[in-house]
Amino acid sequence: MTAIREKTGECRQCRSFCDKMVEPRGCVEMRCRYLYSFVDMLNGVQYVGCMQDVFAAKVELDAVLQPGGFGGVKMTGDALPHCQFSVERAYEGSGESYDCVNRRFFDCSDSGPEGIQAFDLRDV
Repeated sequence: MTAIREKTGECRQCRSFCDKMVEPRGCVEMRCRYLYSFVDMLNGVQYVGCMQDVFAAKVELDAVLQPGGFGGVKMTGDALPHCQFSVERAYEGSGESYDCVNRRFFDCSDSGPEGIQAFDLRDV
C-alpha cells in the first residue's frame, strides 16, 4: 500500500479527499489585519495575499470584489481563529470508506500564538 502524503489544508484519511478552502473576499470584508496588497508595476493590477500564509495564492483584488466573489482558494497554512473557511470533498460516495475519520479537520487550529485552546465536548 502506498502512503498518501498530507499537506496542511488537506485530509486524505478516507476516500473523500477533503480540502480546506478560504474565500479571500471574506478576508477583505472583515478587514483582516494579515491581508496585504501590492500593485504589480508591470501591469498596474492590485493583488492581495495573506501574511500568515493561510493561503499562498496572490489573488487579483478586482476579481475578489466582483459580485458573486472570486470563490475559494485552497488553504496552505493553519487557519487563524477568525478565518472563515469551508471544507470541500473531492469525491462523494457512500459506505464506510467514505465516512469521516478526522472530525477535527473541520476545526480551526488550536496551536500557534492566536490559537484557541478549546475544551472539546464531542463524543469520540
